[in-house]
Amino acid sequence: MENKVDPQLLMNDQMKAVLQKSAELAGDAFVTDVGFAEMRENYVRERRFWNEGGPVMTKTVERTFEGPMGEFMARYYYPVEAEKLPVIEFIHGGGFVVGSPDTHDRVCRILAEKTGAVVVSVDYHLSPESKYPTNIQECVMVAKHLHEHGSEEGIDGDDLSFAGDSGGAVLSMASNLWLRDEEGDNSFVKSLLLYYGFYGLEDSMSQRLYGWDIDGMRKEDLIYYNECWLNDLATETKAPYVDMFHNDLTTSMPVCYIAAAGLDPLRDDSELLHRVLDTNGVRNQHEVFEGVLHAFVHYSRMLDEAAECIEHSAEFWKTRHQA
Repeated sequence: MENKVDPQLLMNDQMKAVLQKSAELAGDAFVTDVGFAEMRENYVRERRFWNEGGPVMTKTVERTFEGPMGEFMARYYYPVEAEKLPVIEFIHGGGFVVGSPDTHDRVCRILAEKTGAVVVSVDYHLSPESKYPTNIQECVMVAKHLHEHGSEEGIDGDDLSFAGDSGGAVLSMASNLWLRDEEGDNSFVKSLLLYYGFYGLEDSMSQRLYGWDIDGMRKEDLIYYNECWLNDLATETKAPYVDMFHNDLTTSMPVCYIAAAGLDPLRDDSELLHRVLDTNGVRNQHEVFEGVLHAFVHYSRMLDEAAECIEHSAEFWKTRHQA
């Protein structure tokens, strides 16, 4: 028997309203037993409503990159006209299986408006067609391009941050570590903005208490996503860019904003990351948004915590150069 808590007793009223609206939009939008093609269709249909409205950008352009699996796109959001702006590379979530710049469009526009930075959203190849570590390599390729050629695009390539939600937070942390370990330089990465990511815990108190069919975060859902992403579940769950708690988090680590949802099975990953970074003397801000489920930052049209989380991460980003 699973001794999970009843989410209806703990969710706030706005989160309950979001779930009702989500069900109206796409029914069972988060089930993982219908095949990844139908999952993607459901996800796109459900996210369309949540991306309406929000800030208008001065300019939005797309650029094509050639990676290990062929072409992929990145979308650049310019909030203001300027000769040179800092950049935030945004990596979308969706368990590596679903999602795109379109499904995370409003989040990126809000983040661009709140920070004044160019936000570059990466349309990396999805799993299971793409296997680890290809999506990390694609995100790293974009970061290196922004660092080396950003000046040609109105970007300060020496002032780059990563941001991402869920699987995008995983890829943000992993891309930073990959730049350091495999490419030999992450000095231009100034901060990480991490929204409810997974960093290596295979079991935890929050995984035992939370995760239901209403949010697609049951244990079997998490296993499904990893089976799609990884080549070999038995060995690669221990890889240094998957289980990042077994990587070196003491050396060349940028400052980190670490957000967690109060009713998320991944909540303890954020808590542990915060404690590890604190112990290692890496400046970070850890914030738990109570009464909400995983993926809550999408719902800024109806959920106060979503807007607050993006706002708080933007305020933290503004301190990225502080010692």
